[in-house]
Amino acid sequence: MKSAIDVIDESLSSVSRLRQTLAKGRAKQVSGHEEQSNVKATCLSWFNAHRSTLASLHEHVVFQAIDRSFQDLLEFSGRATSRSKYKSELKHLKSNLVRLRSHVAIAPSRESETERECRPPEFAKLIADKGMQSILLRRWDETEKCMNAGAYLAATVLMGSLLEALLLARINALNDKSTVFQSKCAPTNPKTGKAKPLQEWTLNSYIDVAHDLKWIRRAGRDVGVVLRDYRNFIHPEKEFTHGVTVDESDARIFWAIFAQLSEQIVSA
Repeated sequence: MKSAIDVIDESLSSVSRLRQTLAKGRAKQVSGHEEQSNVKATCLSWFNAHRSTLASLHEHVVFQAIDRSFQDLLEFSGRATSRSKYKSELKHLKSNLVRLRSHVAIAPSRESETERECRPPEFAKLIADKGMQSILLRRWDETEKCMNAGAYLAATVLMGSLLEALLLARINALNDKSTVFQSKCAPTNPKTGKAKPLQEWTLNSYIDVAHDLKWIRRAGRDVGVVLRDYRNFIHPEKEFTHGVTVDESDARIFWAIFAQLSEQIVSA
């Protein structure tokens, strides 16, 4: 029998394939029989095969959000729905599937084990400057304080800023940065075709390049992307528009895996 993580991975793969397929279309609306059938097949795969395997998770708020997304997509497929609406819903669905997988991955861990995993890495391995080490340690401590105070959105935003700082530090530690700028994931200037300077990179670019260069594993990349998306909810309008909040369960999953991700970056 497949494990919960295997099933979630299969769902992630099918959602990713659907996103890629729909992204190729040029019409503003998805109304063709083939595209709509693709959407229906992806949704029915969830309801008829994957959902029952995850019965123990049915009460989890993230699982319920995933269920609603598949229901909405199934409804979309019965009428002409804008491509942009599909894009937004599928992006949200992928993020929630990653969150659910992370929850399953760390659920068996005891709290004391999770706390040990959340200790800061040895920043000195990566960063020689004492002042920057001090800043990162202070921000790590501040993130923990936010977690303990129930300020979960603030903690998530701080994790995102720490992640970006560590990835930039990893790049700056290289004597030869050519592999970074030659990575297939490096953002390029559309006019020149050359990689953009680091000051123009986004967190998403840092995450993709770090994974491409094998500094972080796939699970770390996926959580990094979720942190990037949730960091944007610092803007109240985005939180209101998407109807998403960061609760304690989300934040503790992010925190445990972010700590492991930080160790990967420092030790790469």
